[in-house]
Amino acid sequence: MEEERAMNQPPPIGKNIQTRRKEKGMSLEMLSKRSGVSKSMLSQIEQEKTNPTVVTAWKIARALSMTVQELMENREGSMIVVTRHNDAPMTTTPDNLCTLRVYSPMDNTGNVEIYFLHMEAGGVNDSAGHSPNAEEFLSVLTGQIRIKVGEHEEVLKVGDTARYNADIRHIISNEGNRIAEAILIVNLPRSSTRG
Repeated sequence: MEEERAMNQPPPIGKNIQTRRKEKGMSLEMLSKRSGVSKSMLSQIEQEKTNPTVVTAWKIARALSMTVQELMENREGSMIVVTRHNDAPMTTTPDNLCTLRVYSPMDNTGNVEIYFLHMEAGGVNDSAGHSPNAEEFLSVLTGQIRIKVGEHEEVLKVGDTARYNADIRHIISNEGNRIAEAILIVNLPRSSTRG
């Protein structure tokens, strides 16, 4: 009976659009510009007040880097939320040699942030201290990375993981002659979690 009821329900297109849009950190206005669909139409679709035409759904899906099929899937109750590598928001350091991809969901309200760090040879990620008692965990996937926290330094190789205070200035650098990559986890105390 439940299965039959589910089969008769329309696909949750509006909810899927809103979820994906927020995961990508996009406003309705940004999505409107990328898709060519008006902001008011997008708002109505997200609120399930109207259903998009096939062409409109295709434009929105393309702007969100999704297929129309993914847009129509019922993801209700899914235990797995996936952030695709190329869909993760990305920042670049001032030297343009390091990129940080945000692997944490954009609607993350927890105290853990997850990043994928890619460093070209000579790249430096120089960070001011985060909130009080913040910690970082850095696990090296490829290459060799030097971490400097205050007056303390360590060199990490593939497979090494470092845990260090991140509430003071800390510098992550690739002093090798090839690319270095790592997973960076930032643990912020709940009282000072960014929101």
